[in-house]
Amino acid sequence: MRNIDILTHFEEAITKNGITIFTLKEAEREAFFDKLPHPYRELYLTDEDLNWRISNFATSSTEEILEKIPDNPSIMSGEFSEILCYYIIPEKYLPASHLRPPKWKWKESKNNPAHFTDVILFCQNDDKSPSPDDCLVSIESKARATKPNGTESSLQKAIDDAYKDYVSRLSESLFHIKTRYKDDRNAQAVNQLERFMDVVKYPSFLKHFKAIATVDGAFADDHLKHVTAIPEDIKDTFEVILIRIEDLKGGYELTYNQIPNT
Repeated sequence: MRNIDILTHFEEAITKNGITIFTLKEAEREAFFDKLPHPYRELYLTDEDLNWRISNFATSSTEEILEKIPDNPSIMSGEFSEILCYYIIPEKYLPASHLRPPKWKWKESKNNPAHFTDVILFCQNDDKSPSPDDCLVSIESKARATKPNGTESSLQKAIDDAYKDYVSRLSESLFHIKTRYKDDRNAQAVNQLERFMDVVKYPSFLKHFKAIATVDGAFADDHLKHVTAIPEDIKDTFEVILIRIEDLKGGYELTYNQIPNT
């Protein structure tokens, strides 16, 4: 999966307590959202699969795409954030990310959330020679386009769930991904996953856990000031990231409205 040069549209800053903030530049808003529809659609339905459906079922591309993408606002908001993380994190940290499971294409129902860890990325520079420098990135994503209630913080929720991934959920997520790749008859991906699942056969590898919240810029400070606990006992790299986008609701609605045209 290619990078789509998203970070050029954002300003980056770090708070005193180490939270990374990506803020969409207002002058870059149109260019940013113009980039998204086709790369987003490919994570629900690839060009190859779309063309196969059209040729075999005598349907239109719009019909087929609408069967796959959500139209429930809550799911749209959440998956907009997840897919944004899917593209941003490799650009920032893993330019050579070699395996990026497209979990959204595997959903049983378009208006239900996908299972387990929100986003997992894998980097292995040489698949014939596993190295301790190989890397797994686990991302827990939250989204909030409206004002949070009271002391609620989507960023704290992302932190709490990222910690769950660290403690217990990651192994379940890996097994789920392996099963889905087998269903796709993707032997190469299954073999690549084995490097990160068979701890007896292969050397250790790096793990990075990221808690990310994508929020409306007008309410970003509310999420930041109500972050109450960042785990200190995680032995692997743990990072907290806030993505600020003005009129987030208008942005994700625009993106999903344009996807059927791709």
